[in-house]
Amino acid sequence: MQIQEGTAQWHRIANEAARTIPGRENGGNCDIKNLSRGSKVYLPVFVEGANLSTGDMHFSQGDGEISFCGAIEMSGFLELKCEIIRGGMKEYLTPVGPTPLHVNPIFEIGPVEPRFSEWLVFEGISVDESGKQHFLDASVAYKRAVLNAIEYLSKFGYSKEQVYLLLSCCPCEGRISGIVDSPNAVATLAIPTAIFDQDIKPKHLSGRPGPKLRRLPDLLRCSNEGQLAVTQDQCGTRAP
Repeated sequence: MQIQEGTAQWHRIANEAARTIPGRENGGNCDIKNLSRGSKVYLPVFVEGANLSTGDMHFSQGDGEISFCGAIEMSGFLELKCEIIRGGMKEYLTPVGPTPLHVNPIFEIGPVEPRFSEWLVFEGISVDESGKQHFLDASVAYKRAVLNAIEYLSKFGYSKEQVYLLLSCCPCEGRISGIVDSPNAVATLAIPTAIFDQDIKPKHLSGRPGPKLRRLPDLLRCSNEGQLAVTQDQCGTRAP
């Protein structure tokens, strides 16, 4: 049934309904790549008779799903078992804030295969492309790590758009590697080298030959020359 905009029911839903796009207090769109088979999810329950819904299954995803819809989406079936821990919120979840809503889920993650042993890691700090320093801003630091990885991998025959999509769907691992040393937060992005069909490591200082660059077909080059469109929310925050 379509709710008519402007009606009392529409206003009630608009004021009370929980948006499902972001991760939130009761779960939401977490998009955590380690929530695979065998995971356990402990979700806070805030209202009597609460329902449970699941979706947005990914075949593969990198930490952060940096291009928003960049993971490899898939259809599938989810087999799950549900139990209620009576009084669990009071026993295990202490609100860190002024209301009972200031809690978040707890996860026991499952195995993510395959498992890699060799990684190339890119660092980013909280100084943006214009040179402005953002005090301990991990989002800016992670963005910089991603941009550094894109610039580097584009030297190996990939367009920047191809690398951007690759980092959203390959099993790369993001870390907040330093959040205490003011003024710069430090984030890292680790990429498994085994996913490439060429050696992407820098030339060895020992004198051994470095990687042979392979110029691949540039199938996805955009006409915007890297000037990606941005959106702006009601708080004035701009995001790719």
